[in-house]
Amino acid sequence: MFRKMLKRGAKILNNNKEIVDSLNVFPVPDGDTGTNMSLTLESAVKEMDQTRENSVAEMSARAAKGSLMGARGNSGVILSQILRGIAKSVENKEEIGAYDFALALQNGSDTAYKAVMKPVEGTILTVVRECAKYALNLANKDLHIEEVLEKLFYYCEKVLVRTQYMLPTLKEAGVVDAGGKGFVYIMQGMYETIKGIEDDGYIGELFEEKTIELTVSNDDIIFIYCTEVILKGDNIGIEKMREDLSKFGDSLLVVGDGDLVKLHIHTNNPGEILEYCLKLGELKEIKIENMKEQHIEYLKDHIQDEINNKNDIEKQTDKIGIISVVSGKGLEDIYISLGCDKIIYGGQTMNPSTEDILNSIEELNFQEIIVLPNNSNIILTALQAKEVSKKNVYVIPTKNIPQGINALMAFNPENDVEKNVQKMEDSIKNIKTVEITFAVRDSFFNGMQIKTGNIIGLVDGEIKHVGDNINEVLLNIVREFDKEDFEVVTIFYGEDIDRSEAEDLINKIQNLYEDWEVELHYGGQPLYYYIVSME
Repeated sequence: MFRKMLKRGAKILNNNKEIVDSLNVFPVPDGDTGTNMSLTLESAVKEMDQTRENSVAEMSARAAKGSLMGARGNSGVILSQILRGIAKSVENKEEIGAYDFALALQNGSDTAYKAVMKPVEGTILTVVRECAKYALNLANKDLHIEEVLEKLFYYCEKVLVRTQYMLPTLKEAGVVDAGGKGFVYIMQGMYETIKGIEDDGYIGELFEEKTIELTVSNDDIIFIYCTEVILKGDNIGIEKMREDLSKFGDSLLVVGDGDLVKLHIHTNNPGEILEYCLKLGELKEIKIENMKEQHIEYLKDHIQDEINNKNDIEKQTDKIGIISVVSGKGLEDIYISLGCDKIIYGGQTMNPSTEDILNSIEELNFQEIIVLPNNSNIILTALQAKEVSKKNVYVIPTKNIPQGINALMAFNPENDVEKNVQKMEDSIKNIKTVEITFAVRDSFFNGMQIKTGNIIGLVDGEIKHVGDNINEVLLNIVREFDKEDFEVVTIFYGEDIDRSEAEDLINKIQNLYEDWEVELHYGGQPLYYYIVSME
């Protein structure tokens, strides 16, 4: 039953993820809450479908593992921690009743709160906590689990409405919390399952893989090649991609924002998939795996992994490895030149999963690893990867690209890891970051009326100016600073800015503040016209 409940919840969430995405009050392009929660829950469902066993203990443990590895963004990480707490609470249980469910939800809430460095009320955390308290109250009245879930679902909606008045930003925008809304959709799916509403299939095009055991025959694998592509283009039609590619295989997943798209499909013709994608844009990352070979080699690989892991530990050097999350060819080159060992392509609208970061950690042949998330929505995911890895992993809480660069410049290979971490953390405190992007939704923020397509200027993540001209918005922000505030200003221009346009901006800034040393570099980053480091 737990499998069906969570799968139904995942389906309801997936079908409504655009509604959840639209509740994000911050109008800048980012990793949308609904999409991140849906992808996280997708990983949980896929992990559950690796076995036919249906005990609550096994299903919840697999859901926790799957969501842990697939967690994306802060909302995904919080959701994975809720599932982790639930799994811990129902260990060794074949079935659960109303009271066990309430206790599990309470433990899920407690676990999620502990995972967040600075818990904020009026978010998904509040919704889960209040629902858990209410569930315990109902369970103490000896109600059946069906009655508890029915009452709990409607109570969740009431708590969600209250979140609008707990956070000033939500109240100003007139919306409820996006993460809380996502959780309500999950609860809706659980309630509908208990009520006997039958699921009519898998979630959209995300869950077409059938339940299998590891001992499944190779003859049951219809589409041989697992093909994954990251595609970069201009206004890529995601829905049309899904429609066009659906005939080439199954397990199709197409996500992104139209400019940066991630594709996953099981197919017998990966070449045709790549040819199709080439017509739409530039292929950034390609991964093709033969699933039949993977299955045949499974047991042998499992044994060999034990040998390799032992050998790898012996081979590992004393060097400290550095991993950074970056998007943009110019920025990637800059990070590599400053000593970064591995780049994870990602950022605002392409938040890497826990598994993405963990795989990068394991690929580096070093025992000590430093991770630079470079995005506030990726820090929790990186910390989760640290928790899972057996290596010594340190996460520097960099929230943007300039902080990451400063951290890299503070790194000294002659120092031990603890001293480097301290210096890198200190370095990100002494920098101001300005970013110029565009509004992806209408919003009212900090007294400013923002329309979709407006140019937005942010200082350390806070919206300061709105306008129609890219360079003018940046200049308006610069004019508010005193010349004594900074000495060095470094500007990274994005893929949509011509160098001549950027050079014209540089000249105007130099005319305003002749004493400033202003540098210009090609960043090539998507979505953000300019990223500016000020010291």
